Amino acid sequence: MTDRTIIIIGFCVVLAAVIVAAIYSHLHRERLATLAETVAHLTRTRTARIVAVLIWAWLGWHFLAR
Repeated sequence: MTDRTIIIIGFCVVLAAVIVAAIYSHLHRERLATLAETVAHLTRTRTARIVAVLIWAWLGWHFLAR
């Protein structure tokens, strides 16, 4: 297995965990915030939105530019 394959598998595991957490949060709304609520809370400020866009661009560049 190459390093690239291991990294992609790691990101897939993280993505699967996020999906499971999102489904769980929708089933138990009284205990957990949904993913949309969490993202809205984290990106309230202009600085946080800029950081979120930069992270998204970095991920896109590294996965889609190859």
